Amino acid sequence: MLNLQASTAKEQLAKLARYTMRPQEQERFHMKTWQWGQGVALYGLGKAYDALGDGLYLDYIEEWLNGFLPEHPPGKSINTTAPLLGAVKLIKEGRTDKYTAICSAFADWCLNDAPRSVEEAFEHSCTENRYPGEVWADTLFMGCLFLAEWGTLTGEKRYTEEAVRQFALHYKYLRDPATGLIVHGYNGNTGSRMGVLWGRGNGWFAAASADMLELTQGSAGAATIQEGYLAHMAGVLATQNEEGMWHTVLDHPASYMESSCTAAFAYAILKGQSRGVLPAACRVNGLRAADALLRRIDQDGQLTEGSGGTCVMPSAADYNAIGYAYSPFTQGLGMMALAGTILYGEEG
Repeated sequence: MLNLQASTAKEQLAKLARYTMRPQEQERFHMKTWQWGQGVALYGLGKAYDALGDGLYLDYIEEWLNGFLPEHPPGKSINTTAPLLGAVKLIKEGRTDKYTAICSAFADWCLNDAPRSVEEAFEHSCTENRYPGEVWADTLFMGCLFLAEWGTLTGEKRYTEEAVRQFALHYKYLRDPATGLIVHGYNGNTGSRMGVLWGRGNGWFAAASADMLELTQGSAGAATIQEGYLAHMAGVLATQNEEGMWHTVLDHPASYMESSCTAAFAYAILKGQSRGVLPAACRVNGLRAADALLRRIDQDGQLTEGSGGTCVMPSAADYNAIGYAYSPFTQGLGMMALAGTILYGEEG
């Protein structure tokens, strides 16, 4: 089964990418907004480019960004930072430098003006909604990964150092001591954890941490990132089911199996193993997850069985009540997983 998965990954990755860029009519509205989910899709397309080398993916990222810039710049928030991951990719690939100013402005906003919670951890407030004092797992992928990417690209260590500090703070306040996994949120005003061991929230941490292993290589923050990654991945690996999937609430096997978190974990495992941070035996866990995802890609190129958008909620039953829905972020994470299979899945 793993050999079949490896032989079809490129074809299925291309299918996922095509549908993400040009979905059917009823799904087209998904890419019409500058928000976090669209940012995850652009990041996934960047990984698809790394794996397949198809310049059409970079063309689309530029086309998408140009639909908003410079006439309709987004409001600043942690979530609206995510699409700039696509801008960073274009700059890194030498396609254009026209997004340098907005990337710099958002990075400086993160450092100087973003709302903060306990110990200056980023507050997860959005352009539409405020969550005073709340720290969410989502922030690490949506804002901190961009900070590290921008700091690495520009050589401005202050950005990368802040990203590392945020990863450490988030893990400190969200970590479940019994498992190494993280809860969805923390209220800095009340000093209490919020939500449950939500699959996709843990996926945001896992996938972003895996890329941070590379972005912080050789820096003073590398040990901090690796320590958190390893402690977290122990809990992730312990909750994978026999099919290779993870459940939407990781410690509730009765909750449904969920594709977006499975995709994030597959990517995180394969990249961490390829860098020698995880044991070589973990490669099988990543490939089993990717194989399970391949069986959930429909004929059009949608990765099915991904849950819809999810806020912090009180109970496992609340998370389990969130239905499956098509989304750019599930597509983006799916592309990351399959690209990871191609880039990092071979035995070393």
